[in-house]
Amino acid sequence: MAEDSHPTYLSPSELGTKDYWETYYARTLAHIAKTQDETTSPADEGKEDSDINEEDDPGTSWFSEHNAPEKVLRFLKARTFPLSPRNTLRQQERRSTTPNTQPSILDLGTGNGSMLALMRKKGGFTGPMVGVDYSAQSIELARGLQKTRGHSAYHTESEDEEDEQEDGEEEKGYVDAEKEADQEVVEVSVGAHGAAPIRFEEWDILGSKAMLSPSGMAVQVPEGEERLPWFPYEEGGFDIVLDKGTFDAISLASDAKETRVCERYPDIVRRLIKAGGVLGCYEL
Repeated sequence: MAEDSHPTYLSPSELGTKDYWETYYARTLAHIAKTQDETTSPADEGKEDSDINEEDDPGTSWFSEHNAPEKVLRFLKARTFPLSPRNTLRQQERRSTTPNTQPSILDLGTGNGSMLALMRKKGGFTGPMVGVDYSAQSIELARGLQKTRGHSAYHTESEDEEDEQEDGEEEKGYVDAEKEADQEVVEVSVGAHGAAPIRFEEWDILGSKAMLSPSGMAVQVPEGEERLPWFPYEEGGFDIVLDKGTFDAISLASDAKETRVCERYPDIVRRLIKAGGVLGCYEL
């Protein structure tokens, strides 16, 4: 392959438009309002279920048909990942006078916020969490589901155990070790350490003019510069930044300019991550 060759751009798709996602999440919000306002008789239950599109289900998660959220969580909470709660919480316990310094997490293109809920409930991550999306309808949905604990991650422990038993992708010994460690992490996460609230904010990663951290180090925003109220300027960025399909959508955007919008993405994302932080970019 020639050194100056470039991967072929993806063909534009409606999945790369803001209108598509606003409509998608507006439909989900409408479905929630409908199910809350209407009382369905037993005779009509089957009919209503058949009329509901899977996309309207608020519990529908990113790439759920591929078990993507669980696979990402398994990686993030493994002992081999330095920022896993299995490592950071133990370090904090050894320094009993140290305040909660658990990793901060930014979820790009948060959608309904299900990934952050999963990380909080089943992953044991107790640090600050922020989910951003350029769709206002997405943020409304994520805030509503978090307030009502409507995410599937907040199911009972018995339901969680059933889900784990159905996951046959890992060897039994590894799964048993995962379960044992999960119990340990959850006990810590709901204990004295507490957990920072999950915050959801509307933000357009490509359209924002707000200042970020150019070096991953602490930065002071000059007077008159636009700043983001949720960005940890004093820390230089987030410890963990997750992208679960956002770059996919950006790459599908239609852009008549010489430079495709997807080419601007890397430089912006690097300014969201603190020095020594991690970017997890999971695309299909």
